[in-house]
Amino acid sequence: MAAYVKRVGDLTEPVELSASQVAEKMTSTVDTEFDPVTKPSHYAGHTGIECKTAMESMLGTEAYASYMQGCAFKYLWRWREKNGIEDLKKARECIDNVIRAIEGDGQ
Repeated sequence: MAAYVKRVGDLTEPVELSASQVAEKMTSTVDTEFDPVTKPSHYAGHTGIECKTAMESMLGTEAYASYMQGCAFKYLWRWREKNGIEDLKKARECIDNVIRAIEGDGQ
């Protein structure tokens, strides 16, 4: 099984996981740690690094905030025709991400 870093920027020696360890990690966290609005499982990656965390690290705060602003707009635009209240909650989450990034509060 391929080794993965534990978090963005982690340069320590990666830990090798067996296929059964990876499967256990994935199945043990899916039900308890994920939420379709604030922490969707399909944005967690193989190691649990959230896509938004990696994006902010890669893009920098200003570009990340602009991206999240665009995402909020998308959810506000489509909420009536697609996912209803869930999309409004996702828009609010995107706006909260912008505020956290600007204020420097991290995750």
